[in-house]
Amino acid sequence: MIISTWNVNSIKVRLPNVIQYLVEYKPDILVLQETKSIDLNFPKDEILSCGYNSYYCGQKTYNGVAILSKGDCLDVELNPVAIDKEEVRTISCTYNDLRVLNVYVVNGKSVGSDKYQHKLKWLKKLNNYCKSSLTEFKNFVVLGDFNIAPTDNDVFDIESTKDQILCSVDERKSFNSLLKLGLYDLFGKFDFSPQTFTWWDYRAGAFHRNIGYRIDHILGSKSVLDGCKSFTIDKETRHKSWCKKEPRTSDHAPVRVELSL
Repeated sequence: MIISTWNVNSIKVRLPNVIQYLVEYKPDILVLQETKSIDLNFPKDEILSCGYNSYYCGQKTYNGVAILSKGDCLDVELNPVAIDKEEVRTISCTYNDLRVLNVYVVNGKSVGSDKYQHKLKWLKKLNNYCKSSLTEFKNFVVLGDFNIAPTDNDVFDIESTKDQILCSVDERKSFNSLLKLGLYDLFGKFDFSPQTFTWWDYRAGAFHRNIGYRIDHILGSKSVLDGCKSFTIDKETRHKSWCKKEPRTSDHAPVRVELSL
């Protein structure tokens, strides 16, 4: 089973990129963040033409998440982790024997701001949901854009990012609290060099200079960890030349794992 996560930064703009990804990589599940689409406008027919079902919940202009799957998903929950139900950041489902939670974590803007405090409260909600899910499901995966770089190896420069948003002590504590529940960062099972990233700012040629962060993650229960055969960051999709129909790339690269459960 192949599962991918991708912050597409607008499904309307990036639909050609998503379709090309489905055709080329053929994941069993692709979860999306920042779809920035109300449900009425989600391109389910175009995605169905590629052989994928769509499950989604969104809002105008901001946030929004979706799960695209080759087969049927069961027990779909729309926005199960939320402080404000108008803020749409999560969707979960069961696919075969795997429980899947797709998350788009609050950015937080800046350390100490109201939005930062909101992020920490939201992460507590996520922790509670994951704790409950781990007791209910043997095979559980939570994946998406966490907006947290867990360690100093996950940032382009330690000094300039120290105690800044995405890298603060409390954000990293929140991430580690998920691992203490019994989730595992599947990235850590494999040998990657430091400064292996998933997100690069559009500005200042950040991608080509590798000025980035690893903030897109796939966490799994012990059985998922044991069954994880590979972990790949599909950086080629970040190149403007990758998708001829839409050269405006997302600022994130998809993250992909192969599981045998």
